[in-house]
Amino acid sequence: MRQVQADIHHQSSDLVKFNAVPDRTVPIVAGLFMASLSGWWVQTVRNAGGLSLPYVRADIVIVNFLCMLPLAIVISEWMLGTLKYLNFRLFKFVNLVVLGGALLILALEISSSQGNGTLSGYDAWESFLLRPVFAFWLNLALLFTVGLCFRTEIPQGTVQPGILVWLVLSVSALVVPAFYIQSRVDEIVVKIDEYLGSGRLGDARQLVREVCILSPWGKIGGQPAGDVARDLDHSYFEVDQNLALLGQKSAQNEELVYHRARLLAILGERTPAENLLLPWYEKPTASPLISQLLGNIYQQENDWTDSERAYRKSLNAWEKLPASQQQQAGIVSAWKGIAFAERKRGNYEEAETAYLSALSLAPTADQHFLLAKFYEDTQQTEKARDHAYQAMALDTARYGVSGKELITSLQQQHFGCLQVWRGRD
Repeated sequence: MRQVQADIHHQSSDLVKFNAVPDRTVPIVAGLFMASLSGWWVQTVRNAGGLSLPYVRADIVIVNFLCMLPLAIVISEWMLGTLKYLNFRLFKFVNLVVLGGALLILALEISSSQGNGTLSGYDAWESFLLRPVFAFWLNLALLFTVGLCFRTEIPQGTVQPGILVWLVLSVSALVVPAFYIQSRVDEIVVKIDEYLGSGRLGDARQLVREVCILSPWGKIGGQPAGDVARDLDHSYFEVDQNLALLGQKSAQNEELVYHRARLLAILGERTPAENLLLPWYEKPTASPLISQLLGNIYQQENDWTDSERAYRKSLNAWEKLPASQQQQAGIVSAWKGIAFAERKRGNYEEAETAYLSALSLAPTADQHFLLAKFYEDTQQTEKARDHAYQAMALDTARYGVSGKELITSLQQQHFGCLQVWRGRD
């Protein structure tokens, strides 16, 4: 009888021991803290105009670290609950290797140059491989450090995950970040097209470099990202050379200042360009080109109030000039700048008036499509559909595909979709 009771007690102890789950609150909190800190570091480098390899962007750091954290937690618990008891010397050696490697990684990241030098394909593929490696290594080092600080003890045999658990954790650590990065790359490519279309060479070049690091096999406009990066590097160098030649001229007249500021804005050097323009912009007789360029710079900085004010001043200056093609083009450009700024400020009636003013002067496919996008954003589906059709009719080659995509979006997403489904009368 006593033997049976002893066996039952022994089996109950084993069952409790096997079912015991380590408290993971501290490791999870520590992992969240490190992911946030690493994201802040990468964003700081990016804001300074550099590329913090291999992650490039703060959100990508956080996603990689958080997706790798569960796998690192289970591995660290397995080492504490199995390897530590099977081979203590090997356990200590692995601890030293992981902690030493983490210190080396941090030292290299802090001391390495994060400038804007030309990137190679080697940099891109190296970053592709290092993203999961760094995330795993630093997470594991953090968990070992937490274990030492809190003297974490896990009974032998407590953590025994099965094959399915390892598979799920591995997919979470490797596949989920890969899909997230590809979705971010797709968004960046759309932004690159927008920047290239508006002449923002420096900003587009920066984003293309990010695509090269995040997706070395990716394409931009049907061309490999590496080829686009080299072309933009060449164009950037040419503009920079022209800027240097203008800088050698001693005369400081309005026209020279405008051209220098324009080249600086193309290169993405907005603050120096703004500093050049402001003294001339503040004069009552400022050229409309000065005001227009400054309005565009404020637009790029998301300063919608100052952008609208600068475009208004440009509009007033253009209207005082004799009628000509340049004058009309300048007025249309000023109205478009005003419309965009008012739209971003939430002044939709003023934005609509400005867009319609530009359309009345230049009833082109571009103007119709801008209005279609505006009406799409403001849930005016019937107007959006009509202007999309007009843009497609005026320039099928350019707006045939994008016009159909906009109409499809209206049909699927907006409250006024029933009106869109009726088709064109």
